[in-house]
Amino acid sequence: LTEWNVALQIERYYTKNKIMEMYVNHMFLGAGAYGFEAAAETFFGKKVKDLTLDEAALLAAIPKAPSQYSPTVNPQAAKERRNLVLDLMAKHGFVSQAESDRAKARPIRLADTQHNQPRSSPFDYPVEEIRQHLEDEYTTRVAQSGLKVYSTINVAAQKEAYEAVRTGLRSYDRSHGGWRSDYINIAATANNNGNGTPATPTPQQLANYKQPDWYGNNYEPNTYIKGLITNIDQKKNEATVRFGSFTATVTAKDMGRSGRQPRTEFKVGDLTEFQVKEVNEGARTLRVELSQVPAVQGALVTLNAKNGEVIAMVGGYDSYINKFNNATQAYRQTGSCFKPFIYTAAVEWGLTPDSIVSGAPIRRGDWQPHNYDGSLSSGDVPLKTALAKSLNIQAVHLLDMVGIQTGSQMVRRFGIKVPMAPYLPSALGATEVPLIQMVSAYSAFPNKGVRVDPHLIRRVLDRDDNPLEAWERTTYKVTSEYVASTMVSMMRGVVENGTAPAAKSLGVQVAGKTGTVNDHTDVWFIGYTPTYVTGVWMGYPGRKKPLGKDMTGGRGALPIFIDFMKDFLKDKEKETFEKPTEMPEDIKELFRQRQREMAEMREEQAARLAKYERDDELPAAITTTPKLEQLTLPPPPKEMDDTPATTTSPTATTNPSNKPGSTAPRVEAPDLPPFAPTRPREVELPKKKSKKGTDEPEKAP
Repeated sequence: LTEWNVALQIERYYTKNKIMEMYVNHMFLGAGAYGFEAAAETFFGKKVKDLTLDEAALLAAIPKAPSQYSPTVNPQAAKERRNLVLDLMAKHGFVSQAESDRAKARPIRLADTQHNQPRSSPFDYPVEEIRQHLEDEYTTRVAQSGLKVYSTINVAAQKEAYEAVRTGLRSYDRSHGGWRSDYINIAATANNNGNGTPATPTPQQLANYKQPDWYGNNYEPNTYIKGLITNIDQKKNEATVRFGSFTATVTAKDMGRSGRQPRTEFKVGDLTEFQVKEVNEGARTLRVELSQVPAVQGALVTLNAKNGEVIAMVGGYDSYINKFNNATQAYRQTGSCFKPFIYTAAVEWGLTPDSIVSGAPIRRGDWQPHNYDGSLSSGDVPLKTALAKSLNIQAVHLLDMVGIQTGSQMVRRFGIKVPMAPYLPSALGATEVPLIQMVSAYSAFPNKGVRVDPHLIRRVLDRDDNPLEAWERTTYKVTSEYVASTMVSMMRGVVENGTAPAAKSLGVQVAGKTGTVNDHTDVWFIGYTPTYVTGVWMGYPGRKKPLGKDMTGGRGALPIFIDFMKDFLKDKEKETFEKPTEMPEDIKELFRQRQREMAEMREEQAARLAKYERDDELPAAITTTPKLEQLTLPPPPKEMDDTPATTTSPTATTNPSNKPGSTAPRVEAPDLPPFAPTRPREVELPKKKSKKGTDEPEKAP
């Protein structure tokens, strides 16, 4: 009844010819083609007006069931359906019987590009994220009915990000990867000689093989594509490589950094990566150099901090090789990129960038954090210096001071959906978080403490331009403007005199944080200007494999960040961060409380020092006993750091007779031995409770 009513309404407004025109221009015909003009281009590489009778009949056969009669999915069924259309055309006098018979005798011949999907593009990862959202929101049928989707992705920025990630991963592979000779052979493994070696592919296999990189046969210098080894000349020490309808001859001088010889390195049927050096369109030949796909993976996300739009998203080196999106799906330990959340809690707690934070040793059971140089302690330093230099000991002291529960609540307020592990090592990045969540969390810093929900879609229209979805601004008050601006000033110190000085080469004001996971398995850099936040991650996919002892966030992820941002920002107006706002009254009260507590600590330490001097003794090594709430917890994981530290075994041991204790900032005279400080008294301020399990932040004290 509904369809009958719609049909009547359509006929009131449109002529029969107009209705037919709309139908043929919007009908789904498979392979992502909507309308007959698009289908003609997709299946035959020509305009509708240039189709032959058999080709036109094939397209007319598809609409009844595009998945069942697709010539790429089921060529036999497509041919039978095409022949039925031709018979009906002859029966009703549209063509003669002879014309119908000749068309039925022809085999289905599709365009060469239709036998394989298009090569991977810079837009594959964000497009797939959008496609999944549409299917989840509107079902597959609606998603494939011709929706118009307006994305937040910036085309130029996405291309720049794609190339920056690929260039960075190839650079790492050249300096750390070694040569793997990791080729795929198109021939199935056979046991022809009883030894399980790959069989030689047949000439037909070599001629018929298609590769997405060859789609369209459009090649440009300095691009990387896969080539198929079709012949090896042992005498000339040369290999012939096919790239679609192009060929290349690879000699010893074209073997790149492998240092291998073509006659011994390759087998016929090997599929490997080459860099295009020159293109000869007339001769249909290429000059290439052997390369290899990096084993390491990377990801990059750029957000507009003011409106949450995803400007660029790269989830890996090549989406055709690996569909897994490392920007949204990979949960990786964050290293020192996690520290700013703890420092934010400390600033809310009443500390300032100039507050002195302890570098004394700290122990929980058998777990004891180290600094990058392996030291168990360091001098007391200001808060801003500890963050800029990414000092581990100070970060652990800060989390111990503000309390694990306070730190965990702060992390949740930043929009991190993964609960922070309730251990002190969490201060060093033990929590596993996707890149997209970390970048979104950092966006609160330049946006005055407000986080805007990240999104890829601005609006969605149906095939008739009726709105189905429009972005609605969703914001979260993470912290106060004072705390956010204070954190920005401290995180600028990371670039100005900390672990990311190379970012100064951009010539604009940048703040951020490097991160390196223990054993150098993951490296991060998340940086921002007053408007844009960009995060970069690099590591081996799905496993904890060291990247190399020289790899840190500043050496692995930061170069990719710089490579992208220098192009992305070149045409944009230079922005400057606002100066930190005045400290509000509630934090002033907390600050005064901290000052009183520190003064009391200094007096207590002076008295203890005098006692030791009278007794002519030196203080024992500093250790602290576990808190009561930690006594039943499992052993904490290893700590994470921007520049990782080696730790002792984290197996937890407790002594029931010990009283609970913790550490706090320590201020002492120069050259005096350190003492175990006591935890300062905390001022309990009323807080607005938030609903459990939501991302709604608590009101900052």
